[in-house]
Amino acid sequence: MNKVYKAVLIGQPNSGKSTLFKVLSDIKVVSSGPTVEVNSTDVNLYGDTLRLIDLPGLFSLNYIHPAEEITVKFLLHQKIDLIINVVDASMLTRSLELTIELLELGIPMVVVLNLEDIANSQGHTINSEKLSKLLNLPVVPTQALYGKGAKNLLDEIYKLLSNQANYKQTVFRYTHHLEEELKKVEKEIRNHINGNEVSSRFYAIKAIENPDILSKTITEHVENIQKEVLEALQKEHGMDGFECISYERHHLAMKISEQVCIIQPTRKTPFLNKIDNLLLHPVYGYFFLTVFFFLYFFLIFILGEFLSSLTEEPLSLITIEVEKLRNINLLLYISLHGAVQGFIGIVGIVLPYFIPLVLLTSIFEETGYLSRVAFLIDGLMHKIGLHGKSVVPIILGFGCSVPAIYATRMIENPRDRMITAVLIPFVPCSARIAVIFALAAAFTGPFWAVVVFAYVLFILALHGKVMSKILTKPTGLILDIPRLQRPSVRGSMRTTWLRTKDFLKEASIFLLLGSIVLSWLEYFHFADYLNIIFEPILTTILGLPEQLGSTLIFGFLRKELILVMANQALGVNFIGELPLNIIQVVSFIIFVTFYFPCLTTFVVILKEFGTKVVIFSAILSVIVATISAYLFKIVLGFIFIGL
Repeated sequence: MNKVYKAVLIGQPNSGKSTLFKVLSDIKVVSSGPTVEVNSTDVNLYGDTLRLIDLPGLFSLNYIHPAEEITVKFLLHQKIDLIINVVDASMLTRSLELTIELLELGIPMVVVLNLEDIANSQGHTINSEKLSKLLNLPVVPTQALYGKGAKNLLDEIYKLLSNQANYKQTVFRYTHHLEEELKKVEKEIRNHINGNEVSSRFYAIKAIENPDILSKTITEHVENIQKEVLEALQKEHGMDGFECISYERHHLAMKISEQVCIIQPTRKTPFLNKIDNLLLHPVYGYFFLTVFFFLYFFLIFILGEFLSSLTEEPLSLITIEVEKLRNINLLLYISLHGAVQGFIGIVGIVLPYFIPLVLLTSIFEETGYLSRVAFLIDGLMHKIGLHGKSVVPIILGFGCSVPAIYATRMIENPRDRMITAVLIPFVPCSARIAVIFALAAAFTGPFWAVVVFAYVLFILALHGKVMSKILTKPTGLILDIPRLQRPSVRGSMRTTWLRTKDFLKEASIFLLLGSIVLSWLEYFHFADYLNIIFEPILTTILGLPEQLGSTLIFGFLRKELILVMANQALGVNFIGELPLNIIQVVSFIIFVTFYFPCLTTFVVILKEFGTKVVIFSAILSVIVATISAYLFKIVLGFIFIGL
């Protein structure tokens, strides 16, 4: 009979935990940036099922951020068969502090010694067999980025879960006086927890170290003994409970690390470290940042335009064939014509820009440069009054607004987190970037695409200044920067394929059906009623064709639909045939860049922040989009007189 085992991946930030998750799950789930939500997938484990759960990274179970709280509560309140603890081998002592804390839970565990190649390059040689004996549990060396060690890890997991391996993991004891005090608390706690929860020792330690983690039931029963123990520790050691436990745990981690790790000084600085020093340099770093973004957008534009040109001729032939049905069966023609328009939108407009965008972004993520960008931009954002920890969510927003909204969980202050979430819909996601590049390529060239992105930064800066009037002072950015590393070409290609496949799976139905529905709406003149909603803004204020109003409504479902619907609404086959001048195109690009978050983002903001915030975000987006597009219309009217 097939058994289902539940295993959680736990590790400190930048330990390679989420990379390992993608390798083990054959990247069925793609994540961007730091894990701030729970991802899960099922893995075949020699006939059984391993339900693999990737939890947000954390340095300690004494959580600070909301994302870390998710991990701790999952560990304490869910039935878990196995913990897969991902350890950064290049920072062994720091990583082992979390390992020792996880051992206190009493849940079966496997240690993954990841990034061992990095440790070796730094002159650190780790004896994984000796570490396994000291911890009395499986220790598996891996290089997750390249998929090395994944098979050995699954073998060890299977042996442990199927009781083929005999491990009784070590419970590390603290100094005698502290252990005696722990026993008093544990004796009191043991009577007030049920068998499904974690070990009574864990709760006893937390009663001393961090009582906030305990439930009310436990707190009420140990309150008196807890007070006595804390007073005794203060008298004996001159430290509070948190300091005592932290000191002991750090001492144990240092002791283990010294026993299993041989350190040999390296004579020369590794090449990647030299590059990293330049990328983070207070002067050169900004030069390379500028060059990077220029090349990033330039390559997307050039590659997208090239791929789009390859599809133009075959798609034209399909359009010609469909036109033959016009005089045979009008309703059938309307339906097929709409479907073809949707297909042209997918293959000829969206994918040519989406694929290079995703490929370059995945490479960009794997190198670890994202955190360096955040570090460099943080100083600039403080100068404009923007919250330091808003950097990472805002940068993630260029990929997708949804994980960016979830990433705001790393911001402790609720008001700061809310303001960041309101700003994120202003950042063009990959779907809107595809719209920007496609329209720019067809009408204006790359210059105006650059202008749009510069204007996005201006809007964020403007809001930052407004925020600085509301907030007393922006909070500093505490960011653990991962090491710079070579990207895995295979991993980047697989990630690109997965994201493209997901896009086709999720968006193609919207694009095809949306195009068919719009064809029917136009045929029965219902689209006229939809256009009325946006007519005051689009036509009266911005001077755009009123037919584009229905495209914005469809764009609420998927932003890519705007391109397809624009062709459909204005009766052309290809985007370059749209009857728009440069002023109208740029104004339209600006409007669709800022107006209203997509449906998915709308739902996530509602879920995370409530009705008031999502309504405020939606209204603010429309206001900013309208004012911005109108300003561009006025300015461009002076530049291009006569259009």
